[in-house]
Amino acid sequence: MANKRYEAGETVPTDICSALGVEDALTFAVPVEVYHGYGSARHVYPTEQIERVSDLFVIDGEPDEMTAADGVRLYTIPHDALR
Repeated sequence: MANKRYEAGETVPTDICSALGVEDALTFAVPVEVYHGYGSARHVYPTEQIERVSDLFVIDGEPDEMTAADGVRLYTIPHDALR
């Protein structure tokens, strides 16, 4: 079970990912589930398959350059599909 679920349009916590050089809030483009791993590791899975990890996030409705925080793994396949 996911530790946290975020819907499309919700602000991405800075401990998961941040936008580079942009003052606007980075938001999720699709619903995601975040699982906590060992230590501070986090795994971010979309609820439906996407093509690229960059498809997880948007700024003002447009994809933008972003940086995942240390210990964060981004996936393109839902967690349940990997079982």
